[in-house]
Amino acid sequence: MKYTLTYLVLIISLLSSCSKYENFAGYDNAEEPLTNFTLASSESHSTLEDELFEMINDHRVNLGLNALVFESTTYYYANLHTAYMISKGNTSHDNFTKRAENIAKRTDAIFIAENVARNYDTIEEVFDAWKKSSGHRENIEGDYDYSAISIIQNSHGDFYFTQVFFR
Repeated sequence: MKYTLTYLVLIISLLSSCSKYENFAGYDNAEEPLTNFTLASSESHSTLEDELFEMINDHRVNLGLNALVFESTTYYYANLHTAYMISKGNTSHDNFTKRAENIAKRTDAIFIAENVARNYDTIEEVFDAWKKSSGHRENIEGDYDYSAISIIQNSHGDFYFTQVFFR
């Protein structure tokens, strides 16, 4: 019994000595300055982002769900992640925990999710692909109030997509 308790304390000590929020490749732990992004005024917000956002909201409303409200902090972090995916040359949810932590810290969000994609030529194609995927569709149709979509083209003309949702 004494040895079991010692091993338990050792395991707890080892687990608590590393934070799940440390050493995220691609993002540093410093607080990033936030630029105020809005659908109407952001120089970096694109028509494609607006159209895909509208498409998703139309889908939600047709199902009897609330329309999502564009949220600027989420747009900032979606853009950071889209640029990160381009730098890595693939889609991923890398650093999601840190991204979600930063969004929650700035917005009081209690639940955060995201959809990512690349290699689709049109917003209709990515929207259809997300609807056909149960996890992506669950996010699109989920119990969320706020969202933002980032669409960035890499130097080869390939589109990368990040949509972040929260309530």
